[in-house]
Amino acid sequence: MNILIVDDAAETRAYLKFMVSKIGWKVFEASNGTTACEVIRSEKIEVLLTDWMMPEMDGIELIQWIRERSAGNYIYTILLTSRDRESDLVTGLSSGADDFLTKPVIANILYARLQVAQRIQKLHQELTSQQQLLLESHELISAAYSHVKSDLEHAAHVQRSLLPKSGNNMDEISTAWFYRPAMGISGDHLNMYPINGDKLVLYLLDVSGHGVTAALRSAAISQLLHPVSGLLGDIDDIGPARVLDRLNSHLVRDNADIDYLATIVLGIFDPATGNLRLAIAGHPPAILLNATGEMEELPVSGLPLGIDSGASYQDNEAAMLSGTTLILHSDGIPDCENKQGHKYGLQALRECLSQNIELNSDSLVAKVESELENWRGEADITDDQSLLLIRYEAEKCEKADYAAADLLTKVRA
Repeated sequence: MNILIVDDAAETRAYLKFMVSKIGWKVFEASNGTTACEVIRSEKIEVLLTDWMMPEMDGIELIQWIRERSAGNYIYTILLTSRDRESDLVTGLSSGADDFLTKPVIANILYARLQVAQRIQKLHQELTSQQQLLLESHELISAAYSHVKSDLEHAAHVQRSLLPKSGNNMDEISTAWFYRPAMGISGDHLNMYPINGDKLVLYLLDVSGHGVTAALRSAAISQLLHPVSGLLGDIDDIGPARVLDRLNSHLVRDNADIDYLATIVLGIFDPATGNLRLAIAGHPPAILLNATGEMEELPVSGLPLGIDSGASYQDNEAAMLSGTTLILHSDGIPDCENKQGHKYGLQALRECLSQNIELNSDSLVAKVESELENWRGEADITDDQSLLLIRYEAEKCEKADYAAADLLTKVRA
């Protein structure tokens, strides 16, 4: 180790140098504090052994200068003095000295104090090394986090680009939706496709879990529900329930450990007749709302997908009149909690929809989203939230004539 001996008495420096050199340390000398500062700037000094009383800059001032330095390694300081009063000891240690030796210096005591200094410096170096490792680890983690965050943001952008466009999808239909992931990307997905030219296939899907895993599974299932997959090709003939039978069988084969499940509402709507067919697998009920705010719910007709290959599903058939609104939503909406841990609930959603039915499609969805945000306040979103609204706006149907306020619903196996 490197030690700097500072004393204005040459014989004292020589004596201390002789004793310190015997234990193999490299010794630097200075006759006063000012010269000592120059040595410290140019050499890596680890231990300082300094006299108290010196010209130009005394030992106390030198130690204070060392402690005020913002650069350089830690220097263990031992103050030498012939003073032995308690007040002197307090003054020396308060100045920043690590230890205190009374003159004349006894060799054995000096060696013992230097061993302490060596142990302290070793501990300090180990802590410094660990701090550097932690700093490097933190930088690596920060870089990895930034990379992952960037990837998630891009994934979220891609996921949103796959969602449908709101507006008038057909002459008789207007649509709107909102979609809020709990963790940047979502296990929910919703979409609508025209099929056979004049009909609309629609679904809202919710895969259990959150984050990347749920989003990947949701994307995979959504691809199966895309018209190009062939799964939906004959939905108009066989109905949504039979499509869910097929989809469930496929997912059960790939989900042997049952480490996830998926709930879904899948339907097909014919705007020429107002006929709606829906199949619901473990999902919250679909809501039908007429122009006066009267409400009816289509019940769940089967287990969530991916659990039981023997599960079966049923078609719910409803006749929608002009002005009727269909609302599909994930359970993240009624389960949304505020700071007090209270859930928003299905009843609050029903009331919000019913009381604001005069709003157009976009405004009604915005109203639900706003009310949900006000309810949640500063609480975190704990589950993905999605809602799909489809409003039938035909003034009359050529193939059906319904009473103005009726919502006729029947279940067909």
